[in-house]
Amino acid sequence: MKRDGHKCGYCGRADLPLTLDHVIPRSKGGDDSWENLVAACLPCNNRKGDRTPEESHLKLKVKPYAPNHIMFIRNNAGRLDDSWKQYLFQS
Repeated sequence: MKRDGHKCGYCGRADLPLTLDHVIPRSKGGDDSWENLVAACLPCNNRKGDRTPEESHLKLKVKPYAPNHIMFIRNNAGRLDDSWKQYLFQS
């Protein structure tokens, strides 16, 4: 959700509850990768159902991607949870 700016990947709305949507449904060979998951509002997710965006006449506003360490730093600068320090910093 954070990667997508808490906005629907299809309509761009941020004022509705969001779910995760498989761009290519698992029933059609889609996987659980970052590149196949987007935030989607309930109306768009229901409209899309078990279909591809093309089949449901929906278009993604952004291409899903795997977040990287730069995104982590940008999103957490100045408020790092102490439990992460053992993984991020050498002793």
